[in-house]
Amino acid sequence: MRKTKVLVSLLLITMLLVFVPNISRATVEATRDVYSNNGSMKFNFTGLTLDLSHEYEFGLTRTQGAEVETWHLITEYTESTATVDITTTTDDLREVMNVTDTGYITIRDKNTSTVVVEPYKVDLQLPFLKVTNLTVIPNGKEFDTLNDNTIQMGIRNDTNCTPYYQYEKITDQDVIDKYKEIKANNGNYMELQSMLKTTPPTDNWVEWNYWNGHSLNGTGGFGYTESPVSVPDSGLYYMWLYFSGNNVKNIYGYILVDNLQPDIALEGISLVDTATIEVGETLTLTPGFSPSNATNKIVTWSSSDESVATVNNSGKVIALKAGSTIITVTSQDGNRTATCTVTVTEPTEDNNNDNNNNDNNDNDNNQNPTDNNEDDKDQTVAPGKLPATGTSTTVVFVIAIALASSVFAYIKYRKLRIVK
Repeated sequence: MRKTKVLVSLLLITMLLVFVPNISRATVEATRDVYSNNGSMKFNFTGLTLDLSHEYEFGLTRTQGAEVETWHLITEYTESTATVDITTTTDDLREVMNVTDTGYITIRDKNTSTVVVEPYKVDLQLPFLKVTNLTVIPNGKEFDTLNDNTIQMGIRNDTNCTPYYQYEKITDQDVIDKYKEIKANNGNYMELQSMLKTTPPTDNWVEWNYWNGHSLNGTGGFGYTESPVSVPDSGLYYMWLYFSGNNVKNIYGYILVDNLQPDIALEGISLVDTATIEVGETLTLTPGFSPSNATNKIVTWSSSDESVATVNNSGKVIALKAGSTIITVTSQDGNRTATCTVTVTEPTEDNNNDNNNNDNNDNDNNQNPTDNNEDDKDQTVAPGKLPATGTSTTVVFVIAIALASSVFAYIKYRKLRIVK
């Protein structure tokens, strides 16, 4: 009995040693803040248990199993949080960021060398809109060779990569509308990042017209794709950027190029005043716009009595029952409307079949004018046919002979049997 208790106790202790640390690690989370286009970023860890009387430090490695060679002091932390600053101006941190899009952060107590956060996987890839110092430029922008009027790339230069570019038109209307909203409010274009593409093109890259950089550690690249910038057409564009690395990872990103034309305000919408349809029929209403080249022609539709008729987003009216309803079309901003009174009637009876039958009878009479004068003839029987059946007399005669032959053969057969 005592041995059993000892074994159970050992089992419980083992479970605590195995599962409690895992549970603690499971509560640790980290969020990222990319605060510079040179690749520098902060990771804010939560769910920690720290002693404010101690100091803490971190290390960044390429793989989970790699040993931390250089530890860096953490300057921002509370009893449950810590901020890890990955700066690309620090050689060993930059070396990790230069070769991989994911890394592993380890946090330890500097006083006791106890690890408080096991290697934690983090994202080291730059958001595409923060790969350079520019997020949005106007079409036609001119660059020169001076550093302050160029596209600047923080962790690449002419010693470690070759830069390429190409244009792609943005067709997602939600992105365009959000861009216009941010532009009108002088907002932060980084709000667009979650809506933009993250898969770069695979071919058709063009090398930059000018690319430079003089930092010995491979940072501080600058130059321009072309000057002036010239996209193929009006609209909003990606200027895709691709830095093909030499012994470093490839980096992709983009700058948005604004070649949107000024919006043309919608001044009015029109519809036909009235329309009539029968129950079960459909009718498509087409709105007119003034001016016809207004930028925003997005509208919504509604019916004042959906039990009489409904209308969908394309202006298609479906008649349900007799009555009257008002169909309204409204501009997206709600400032312009137009209405049409739709009357739904009961279906009318179709007399076409009766008229067609009468016409056919008249045609038959016209085709046989002489038959109308021969009242004594039986029109139900054709010559050579039995009355009221239309059966050929020849067929009847053959059938009668066959029946008679059968009867005769049967009688003959019976007599033969009696004789025997």
